Amino acid sequence: MKAGKWYFRQLFVDGHRAIRARTPNADDKAPWWHIRTSTAPSVGYNPTNSPPPEDLMITASVTGPIKAYHHPHDVELVYIANNNGSRKFLGDINEKEQTFTLPPPQHWNPKAFGTEWIYNIPCAGLACYLENALEMLDEPGEWYLDRETGVLTYWPRAGEDLTRDEVVAPVVPKTLLAVIGTRERPVTNLHFKGLQVSFVKWDFPPWGYLGMAVCTMAVGGDPNPGWRFVDASVEYEYARSCGFTDGAIAHVGSIGLCLRRGTADIVIEGNDIFDLGGAGIGAGYMENAAYGYVHAPPPEPNEFKGYRIANNHVHQCGTDDYGAPGILLSESRDSIVAHNLIHDTAYFGIGFAGSQGAKVPFASNNVVEYNEIYNAMKVTVDGAGLYDTFDQADESTLIRGNLVHDIGLNRFSNRPVGPYSAAGIYLDGRNSGCRYEQNVSWNATSPLFGYAKERNTWVDNIFLSTGSPPREFLEAVQSRAGLEPAYERSLLNIESKPYDYYPLTKGASTNDSWTAYEFNRPQTGQGVVEVFVHAEGKADSVQLKLRGLEASARYEMQGYASAVNRDTLQSPDVAPLPLGKNVSASGGSTMTGGELMEQGMPVSLAKAPQIIWIVYQRAK
Repeated sequence: MKAGKWYFRQLFVDGHRAIRARTPNADDKAPWWHIRTSTAPSVGYNPTNSPPPEDLMITASVTGPIKAYHHPHDVELVYIANNNGSRKFLGDINEKEQTFTLPPPQHWNPKAFGTEWIYNIPCAGLACYLENALEMLDEPGEWYLDRETGVLTYWPRAGEDLTRDEVVAPVVPKTLLAVIGTRERPVTNLHFKGLQVSFVKWDFPPWGYLGMAVCTMAVGGDPNPGWRFVDASVEYEYARSCGFTDGAIAHVGSIGLCLRRGTADIVIEGNDIFDLGGAGIGAGYMENAAYGYVHAPPPEPNEFKGYRIANNHVHQCGTDDYGAPGILLSESRDSIVAHNLIHDTAYFGIGFAGSQGAKVPFASNNVVEYNEIYNAMKVTVDGAGLYDTFDQADESTLIRGNLVHDIGLNRFSNRPVGPYSAAGIYLDGRNSGCRYEQNVSWNATSPLFGYAKERNTWVDNIFLSTGSPPREFLEAVQSRAGLEPAYERSLLNIESKPYDYYPLTKGASTNDSWTAYEFNRPQTGQGVVEVFVHAEGKADSVQLKLRGLEASARYEMQGYASAVNRDTLQSPDVAPLPLGKNVSASGGSTMTGGELMEQGMPVSLAKAPQIIWIVYQRAK
């Protein structure tokens, strides 16, 4: 370390990521400062969108106190704008004036949309903190490595014993496992099963890391440079019919796994991917956006297609790079993202992108289904649990059965929070060509943002503005989303509570007025019926014939309902609903299993549009 041949930015103690000494502390009530003053131009300074010169010397101050740190050039200003995070090394510090410099070069990102550089410039008002000085090491769990002396200083957490616990500093940079062929000779039929990749470091360039969303960076040198994901611990390029299954990627400095150019028919399934400096999984074609709709080279016929990304547990993404999603499927076709469990991400949970420009129509026939996403958008704004953007080439893409909840609850915003800042589902960039079916979104700033009815098809989704659906319904739909039972056992060490699923109507609607579904758990005699009233029908009520019940048993029922806004598809809070003719004072009713299956459960369809839930429980 003292010789300068080994310098690391990540440290792990007893399997936990240690915190690089910083101020303010990560667990402070206010863990961020703001840039108070900066000689960098403000984001809107130039109407032509031309970035400032790269040789710009920037002088800045922050809203917290700074010191003349012993090694000022190792101190990093970490700042965030919108949906990315950037880092710059300090130059000189003036403790008396409480200012510091950020020396050149300032390698601004290219003009993909014409404005990308504005999200990287350290202008006044952006949220920030300082990192990596011995003077900042002031609480358990923090560490500092002196580049000159090679001395590593760490303050142990309660219960840690450094004579016993494993302490790991990564040595391998960027990528530990690379499956890389050529266009002429791609790697084929290479499969890794049960392999764990851990402790891979990632260092940004000496002039700093000016981040872009989704952990991307600029590449190339032509007037229209492309985008690419930053380095990943596991890389696939020019590889086909390969797999990474039943393994793990953990404790790494950047992205967990990437599927790049020349990849097709790759299976990524059954993995625990966690504690990542950047994103979890990045896959697909990225360059179209960087060319500003104009002349991006189209994908080759046999690449960016046939991915299966399923049953992965992806969590704790974006500990260093705050533009980190759990999973991003960029432009792709014939691909599946299904049954993943995604949580605790700095940026969105799952992102799904089509083709940005009509001149390069490529994305089509993709499926994003039965994923569960929660605790996303923990740091950034302008994103969602499930973020969908740009066009599909046709109407063959299906977004179905995804559960998105508790989004942005711990978010930090560097500006007034708008309704777009932490949505459940966010449609951006003229998202089109998708069929959204039976998705459920609740407990977010907005359950659905950027809705465009004419560009997509919408079937029986729930976007609840306040509160949550009935607990029994959530338990039932959660049994169908997230990890499938075998992977719940292998990854979470839990046994699932399966429900039988019965569509109670044929097709998308009955007389264009209503649809109904039943979730039944025969082991416990409980279940729930979900009814969507789309429009005023001929009948004011219907008899729903249930299935899978015990004929001689009696079932107690309770109803709930929520109205639906025709324009936004969003629903207000849930309220109790009386059921049938024999309604008790508590709003419930009782019928035998035989009656429910033969005669049917009476449900009023008086209001439209609305969502109705009927919860039932076998009487003891």
